[in-house]
Amino acid sequence: MFKFYNFLILIILIFPQYLYSADLMDIYTRSLKHNNDLKIIVNKHKISEELYNQTSSTIFPTVSLSANSNKTEINKYIGAGTNTDYTTEIYSINITQPIFRLSFFDELEKANDLIKKSNLVVLNQEKIIMIKSAELYFNLINKRNEISAAMNKEKMMFLKYDNSKKLFQRGLITDAELNRHRNNYDLSLIEYDMAKNNLDLSEQDIYIFAGKKIEEIHNLDTEIEIPISNYDIVYVMSKALAFDENIKMAEYDVSISKNDMRSNKSQHYPTLDLVASYDYSDVSSGTRFGATRQEASTVGVSLNFPIYQGGFQTAKINEARYVYENAQINLDQMKRNLKKEIIEKINMHNLLKKMIIAKKTDYQSNNQNYKSAKKGFMSGTYTDVEVQETKLNLIQAKNSYIKTALDYILMDLKLKKYSSSLTKDNIKEINAMLIW
Repeated sequence: MFKFYNFLILIILIFPQYLYSADLMDIYTRSLKHNNDLKIIVNKHKISEELYNQTSSTIFPTVSLSANSNKTEINKYIGAGTNTDYTTEIYSINITQPIFRLSFFDELEKANDLIKKSNLVVLNQEKIIMIKSAELYFNLINKRNEISAAMNKEKMMFLKYDNSKKLFQRGLITDAELNRHRNNYDLSLIEYDMAKNNLDLSEQDIYIFAGKKIEEIHNLDTEIEIPISNYDIVYVMSKALAFDENIKMAEYDVSISKNDMRSNKSQHYPTLDLVASYDYSDVSSGTRFGATRQEASTVGVSLNFPIYQGGFQTAKINEARYVYENAQINLDQMKRNLKKEIIEKINMHNLLKKMIIAKKTDYQSNNQNYKSAKKGFMSGTYTDVEVQETKLNLIQAKNSYIKTALDYILMDLKLKKYSSSLTKDNIKEINAMLIW
């Protein structure tokens, strides 16, 4: 066992980067465990369950026990008979069983809707985490690729600047041209620093979201064919209006506010309770009449009829009515926005499909140019700067293709959420398209 731990420590020291490597599935699964937004939403769901328990408990009887023990010291007494110090012990048990509470059923239904809504919020957040995990991971891929392009651009600009210094010394170019190459090189250094800064920010976004620092990641396999999907606007809209979590949550808001309004109206109605009590008192000797002991029990019905509260309950009803109307307006507006979002995303989805083909063709063309330049350099027909330029063009074309493909995959995920077909398997399929 000791040797195993030594070996493990040695591996960690030699290959520390593996501690900070992650694929998309790793980010997704870690986010489900460590994402703080999801934790808060889950706790809110538990709060809604406790609110339901609180509401349902109001129909059960309440039992209270009170005990009181007093000692009385007589400091001065004038009157017939004699009095000395004495003690009094009183015990009382009171039971109240609600019989008629019209607002109870509205409150219970409202609490039940709160549970259903909070459950939807949890499910919706889990789907958001799927999409957000892919979005942040894709952004990290793009930032890494931008670093590669910036490094190669810096190398190319250095070659140009270095060659221009030699040409300037020979008197073949002017000082203006030399300064232009130097400025371009300086700008390439700044671009590289900006790319590193953007990468750092992207890594921090992942850390905040998933609770893990990442240094080694996958990249898109440019040799595979990106699966292409087709969506019908009418079908996606019908599915979204029926099953989209945000729409369902807005519908629950309408139901919750409606039951709240009914509950407030019910406060104008009387309440009926069954009440029972048992009282026991014991007074020690010392009073004028000596020791006394008494037991009494009471059973009755309590009717409470609210008559006037200064307009408080009427104002509560009006407030609840406005909340209900706003919930209906919000639901209608959300449906309108949803239709616009679906049309916008499907149109962008179709546009990205065309862009993928064009970007991949451009990438393949630049790849062929780079291969030709390398061969030409070996035969002396291409300079090192020209080779570096074709390499930079290849890297930029590759990065552009990867970014377009990742944008398309991300848009496809969002459309799957609208059509209620987004599952964990979609993340697994995307992860299979990424390689080290």
